[in-house]
Amino acid sequence: MSNVENFRPRSGYLLAFTAYFAISAFSYVNILDYGFQGGLPSLAWGLWLCALLYLIFIHPKVIFSDEGVVIINPMKKITIGWQEISEIDARFTMYVDHLPTGVRYHAFAAQAPGRYHSRNIHPNEVKGLRIGDSGMIRAGESPRSNSGAATAIARSRHENFRKSGHLTGLNFAIAINKSGLLIITALLTLALVIQFFHT
Repeated sequence: MSNVENFRPRSGYLLAFTAYFAISAFSYVNILDYGFQGGLPSLAWGLWLCALLYLIFIHPKVIFSDEGVVIINPMKKITIGWQEISEIDARFTMYVDHLPTGVRYHAFAAQAPGRYHSRNIHPNEVKGLRIGDSGMIRAGESPRSNSGAATAIARSRHENFRKSGHLTGLNFAIAINKSGLLIITALLTLALVIQFFHT
């Protein structure tokens, strides 16, 4: 892949680290009150929850390149070349339609805001954006939203790919996040075992 650009919202880091702090404080207080053995269940459940929150808030991202897009969701990695994408839009999240299969793939990292967000958009923010004949803009297309920013990048890369005429697109592939699934399952099993023996 050439000219790679990673898209991952900063809000995910903020939410994750806020949750990490709260979980750590709760586990620490439990250990102070009940000792290490008494606080072990809360520590085990806290580790499992932290791993789960990592998969939800930090792991997802979208990788744009001249040849295609890679959508990394909590449990899946979807690679699609620009030549196989028929539509790029945003509803709930940014999504792309895969032409050969007719399947729509959503990018977990590029979530759309609430529908009332469009009321707060200033006209200067939408200059140069393709918003249709109605002149209206959906909340998901707002340049200040994660979905709007990712959609704008994707559309620009898609158009550049079509104009170039000499680039070879990425091969379509879907990969399961096996390591993430294994870690989550192992930590959940550990927490259940500790909880069982503690009670």
